[in-house]
Amino acid sequence: MSSDIHAQRQTGFTLLEVIVSLAIAALLLTALTNIVTGTLDIRDDTRARNEVTRELRFAMDRMVTAVRGSDRLLLPLAENPNTNWRESVREQSVPPKPPEGASKLATAVLAITLDPMVDRDADGWADANNDKDFLDRNNNGSRDADEPERVDEDAGADLNNDIAAGILGIDDDGDGLVDESNKEDDDEDEDQTGNKDEDRFNGIDDDKDGAIDEDPGFDMNEDGQAGVSGVDDDGDTAIDESSKEDDDEDEDNSGAKDEDWFDSVVFFLSGTTLMERLPNLNPADGTDYAEYPIAENVTHFRVERVPDAGRRAVLVDIALELSLPGGEPASVNTRVRVGGAQ
Repeated sequence: MSSDIHAQRQTGFTLLEVIVSLAIAALLLTALTNIVTGTLDIRDDTRARNEVTRELRFAMDRMVTAVRGSDRLLLPLAENPNTNWRESVREQSVPPKPPEGASKLATAVLAITLDPMVDRDADGWADANNDKDFLDRNNNGSRDADEPERVDEDAGADLNNDIAAGILGIDDDGDGLVDESNKEDDDEDEDQTGNKDEDRFNGIDDDKDGAIDEDPGFDMNEDGQAGVSGVDDDGDTAIDESSKEDDDEDEDNSGAKDEDWFDSVVFFLSGTTLMERLPNLNPADGTDYAEYPIAENVTHFRVERVPDAGRRAVLVDIALELSLPGGEPASVNTRVRVGGAQ
C-alpha cells in the first residue's frame, strides 16, 4: 500500500511548479493583453486618421466646388500697390504666425458669389436670382424654356446688400479692421483713400488698387442710363426707359431697382474651425445667411488670388491643414479657376 501512495504523490504538482506555471501564464496573458491593446489602439488611430482625411477632403471639395461654380471671386482682393501688405494672400495658422511677405497677420478668407446655376429648393429659379428676373425675349411676361435667368445684374451701391463695407463681419482688405468704412465701399478701402463706388463695371482698374470692377455704385456701369446705355437690356423693345439705378432696366415692369445683389459664399476660420457661410433660401437681404462648420482642428488655412494675365476668371490657390492624432498634420493644396465648371 505504501508503494501505491508513493506513486500517487509522484503524479501530482508541487507548490513550486504551480507557482511557476501561474507566473508563466500571467506573463503570457500580459503579453497577449498588450498585443490586443496595441492592435485596438492602432485601429482607433487609423480610424481617427481616416476620419480627419475625409473631413479634410470634404472641406476642400466644398471650396473647390464653390469656386468652380462661381462667376466672381470676391476675396482675396488683388494686390494694391498703395498698401504695405499683401491683399492677394490671406493666411492663418494655429498657433498664429505672420504670413510670408506680409507686415501683419491677415485673417484667411475665401469669398465668391453663389453659383448662378444652383437651385437648392428645386423651384425652377436659381438661388442667386433674388428678383427672379429673366430675359423675356418674346415679351409675353412669362419665362419660356429658352429664356435664361438674369443673375446678379442689378446690385446697388452696397453690392452684397448686407449693410456693411465689403462683406459683413469680414476684413476684406486685410488691414486688420472689419467693416470700418461706409457700406457703399465694397472694397473696404475708404479709410485709406477716401473713395467709394470708384470702380465701375467696365473691365478696367479705375481706382488703381489692383482689382477690377470690385466697387461700383448703384449705376453699376456708371453710364447715366438704366442698364447699358442705348441697349434694350430687358428685351421689351424700349431703350433706357427707367432710372439709372435700375441696371436690369425692369423698373417700369416691377417697380424694383437694386434688387439683385451679390449673394456671397464665404469660407473663414473661427478659432480652429473652418466655417462656410451660405445665403438662406429666398434671403431678404445680404444679412440673411447661415454658417456651418465644415472642418475641425484646422492648423493652417491659406488662400491666394493668382494673377492670370489680366483675366477676370482668375486662379485661386487653396491650402488647408488639419491636425491628426498625435499632433501630426494632414494637408491638401489645390489650384482652381473661378468659373471653371461653367
